Amino acid sequence: MEFKEKLTEFLPISTNKQVDKRLIFLLGLFGILVVVMASWLIFSDWRYKSATLDAQGEGRIAVETLLRPVQNVKRLMADEQVQSIAVRAVNNKDTQAELLAYLQNEIPQVKDVLLLGTDLSVLNPEELGPNGYAVYDMALSTFENNKGMMQIHYVLQPPLLYDSSVVKSGDDVIGIMILALDPDYLLADVDLEYSSLGLISYTQYNGRQKLSHIKNWGDISLQQEVPDRIPVPGTLFRVEFPQPTYIGLISGGTALLAIIVGVACLLAAMFLFRANQKWRKAQRINEAKRKAMAPPPVAASQPVKRPVAPVPAITQDQLTEDEGEPDGGSAVTTEPPATPSSAAMPDPPPMRLKYNITERRKLQETEHSPVELKAEIFRAYDIRGVIDKTLDSGVARSVGQAVGTVALEHDAGPVVVARDGRLSGPYLMEGMIEGILSSGCDVLDIGAVPTGVLYYAAHEMGAGSGVMITGSHNPPDYNGFKVMIGGDPLHGETITDLYQRITAGNVSEGQGVLTSRNVVPDYIARIAEDIQVEREMKVVIDCGNGIGGVCAADALRAIGVEVLPLFDEVDGTFPNHHPDPSEPENLNDLIESVRLIDADLGLALDGDADRLGVVTLAGNIIYPDRIMMLLALDVLDRNPGATIIYDVKCTSHLPAVIKQAGGNPVMYKTGHSLIKARMKEIDSPFAGEMSGHFFFGERWYGVDDGIYAAARLLEILGSSENPPEAILNALPTSYSTPELKVHMQEGENHAFIEAFKAKALFQHAQINTIDGLRADFEDGWGLVRASNTTPILVVRFDAETEEALARIKATFKSQMLEVNPDLELPF
Repeated sequence: MEFKEKLTEFLPISTNKQVDKRLIFLLGLFGILVVVMASWLIFSDWRYKSATLDAQGEGRIAVETLLRPVQNVKRLMADEQVQSIAVRAVNNKDTQAELLAYLQNEIPQVKDVLLLGTDLSVLNPEELGPNGYAVYDMALSTFENNKGMMQIHYVLQPPLLYDSSVVKSGDDVIGIMILALDPDYLLADVDLEYSSLGLISYTQYNGRQKLSHIKNWGDISLQQEVPDRIPVPGTLFRVEFPQPTYIGLISGGTALLAIIVGVACLLAAMFLFRANQKWRKAQRINEAKRKAMAPPPVAASQPVKRPVAPVPAITQDQLTEDEGEPDGGSAVTTEPPATPSSAAMPDPPPMRLKYNITERRKLQETEHSPVELKAEIFRAYDIRGVIDKTLDSGVARSVGQAVGTVALEHDAGPVVVARDGRLSGPYLMEGMIEGILSSGCDVLDIGAVPTGVLYYAAHEMGAGSGVMITGSHNPPDYNGFKVMIGGDPLHGETITDLYQRITAGNVSEGQGVLTSRNVVPDYIARIAEDIQVEREMKVVIDCGNGIGGVCAADALRAIGVEVLPLFDEVDGTFPNHHPDPSEPENLNDLIESVRLIDADLGLALDGDADRLGVVTLAGNIIYPDRIMMLLALDVLDRNPGATIIYDVKCTSHLPAVIKQAGGNPVMYKTGHSLIKARMKEIDSPFAGEMSGHFFFGERWYGVDDGIYAAARLLEILGSSENPPEAILNALPTSYSTPELKVHMQEGENHAFIEAFKAKALFQHAQINTIDGLRADFEDGWGLVRASNTTPILVVRFDAETEEALARIKATFKSQMLEVNPDLELPF
C-alpha cells in the first residue's frame, strides 16, 4: 500500500484526501523542538565530558606537583648518610643536633627532628609537645608498618607537616625518626591559577574520614559536599576539586535517536505539505474543467482488488535440529488471508540458528578439511592452537582419548571437563568429551565456568583430574586445553606423552559414563566459608567479557564486598577490550570506573579468570609482583619460614620482602603448570607470577584462581582501617616496565633465546638462565625469555632509578639487535 493511502487510515485526513493544515503545523513544530532539544543535550553532554577530562587532568597535575616534594622527603630520610647519623643519634641529643643540621642543609624547610627508640611503651604523648598524641600515633604506625605516612596536624602554631621512617642498624630496626616540616615546602611549586576548575583544595583523610583542610585556592562557594578527589600516593593527602555540573537529561544514543525522530517528523511534515499543495492544485484544475465541460455520469466504482504478495514458505533447512516446525508443527501455507486490506509483506528475517555440534561439523567438512594433529600444539605446560588451522573437534577427540587413558592408568577418574566463553568452546568440548568417554573413562561435565571452578570441582568431586578448554588471554581464534591428572598438572614430557600416545595408537577403548552438574553455587559457598571481609569495601571487577562474568561478582559479594561488575557478559569476540590484565591499555576502562564510583579498588580478570590485575583509586596499576609481597606476608604470618616461589619476571624487591618476613624465596621458571608442580615438590604454601597467576596451597588447592586470589587480597585489605591505596602504595617499588612483547614467527622465539644466551655479554651482572636470560645488576635487572603459549619474546626491566632503567634497556636493546637486527623492539 502506498504511503499516502496508509495515511488515510491512521491520520485525520478528510475523505477528499485534503491534509489538515493543523497536523502539518504540529508535526513540523514537534520535529523542530525535538531536534533543538536533542542537539542541546548532546552539546551539554560534550561540554560535561570535556570539563570532566579537563578537571581530571588539572587534578592530576596538582597531585604530581605535590608528590615531588613528598618523594624528596622520603628519599632524604632513606639516605645512607642520614641513616648513619640517625643510628648514632638515637638517645643522644648532641648527635640529634648534628642530624637536624644535615637535614636542614638538604631541605631548609625541615623544622625539627625527633628520634625515638623502638620501646614506645615508655613514651608519654603529653611530653612530646602540644601535638604529642599525633606524634605518638605516627611513631606507632611507623613501627608497626615499617613505613610512615605524611600527614598534617593542626596545633597551637601553624600546621606542621610530619613524615617518619625507621632507623636501621644492619637489618635490625633500632629507632624511629620523625621530621617536622613547613607545609609551604609542599606547596612551593603549586600553580595557583585553576581557571577551569574555579576551586582546588588540599585535604587530609584517614580512610574516608576527612581530618583537615590544608589549603584552598579559588572560589570557596564552589565547594561541593561530594567533590572529585585524587589521592596523593604514599600520603594521607588528597587533591579535591568541584565536579562539573551536568544539566543534560539524556545523552549518547538516546539523543541521537531523538534527532532522528525529529528529522523524520520534519520530513513527514514537508511531504504532507507538498502533497496537500499538489492536491489543491489538482482540485482547482479539475474544477475549471468541470465548469467548461459537462462531464458524463460517473458509474459506481468497483472495489479494486490489490495484488497480494505470497508469504514465503519456510523450508525445513531454515530450522535448527532442536526447534522443529513452527506453530506447533502445522504445515506452513503460502496463501495469504483473504481480506481486502491484505498488504504485500516483506520477506521475513532469517531465523537465528542455534549452535550445535552437528552443524559445526558440517561447516568443517564443507569449508575446511580435518585438521592434522601436529606436535607444535603440545607446548611446555598446555596444549594451544588456532581453530581450524591446528585445532578442531577431531584433534580434541584424539587428545581426550589420550587424557582418558592416562587418567585410567593412574586410577584418577572421572575427568572433569569445562570450557571458557570462546566461540569455539562448545565445538571443542563436544570432541573432548567424546574422546574421554571412548577411552572408557567417566566424565563430569560442568559447562562454561572459570578455570578456578574446574580446579575446585576436580579436587572436591573427583580424583583431581580435569581438562579446561580455554585460550586464556590469547586472541579469539586461539583455544586449547589445560590438563590435570590426579591433582598433577601436565607439563613438559607428560604433555608430549599425550602426542606420542595418539600417534602410536597407545590409547584404551571403552565406553565411559557422562554426568552433568552445576557446581558454581558450591564453589561460591566454599570461598565464602573460607573468607569474610571485616569492613565495608566497594570494588569494580572487570571480567573483560571472559568466563569470569559467570560468577566473579557473586563470589565477591558472598564474602561481604560491594561489587560493580564491568563487562561481565560472556562474549568470545571480546568486544570491549582483550581480556589480558598484563597489558596496561586493557585496564583503562577499569581505572575510569573505579574513579567514577570512588571505589576502594579495581580488579581485572583474564579470559579464563585464572589471572588477576589490580588498580587503585588514584589510577595506579599495582603490578602482580608487588601484590605478591602483600599475599606472601600474610601467608608467612601463619607459616613462618615457609618457601615462597616467584617467577623470573618478578622484581628483586620481592625476595627481599620475603626474606625480611622470615621466608625462603625461590625463583623459578614461568608457567602455571611448572609453578604448580614445583609447589608440590617443595611443599610451598604460596607462589605467584608476574603475569598475575597466584597459587595458594594454604587453605586452597595449590592452583591459580583469579577469583579466589581477589578474595584473599580483599581479606587482607579489609582487615585494616587504612585505605587500600595507602596499604598498596607502602609496598616497596622501583622504576619498572610491564611485560613487553616482541612478536615473531612460530618457533622463532625459542631459537632466538638460544642464540642470545650464546652471544650476549653483560658485564658486572649476575646471569640467570633458568628461563630465558635474566641479568641482575647492582641497581636493577633485565630479562628476555620465550613465551611458551604464543610466538613472542617477553621482555621486562626493573631498576632503582630512571637512569639505571634507561641504561639497562639500552644494553639489552643493543645485544638483542646484534642477534637479530630486524627485531621491532617496543623499548
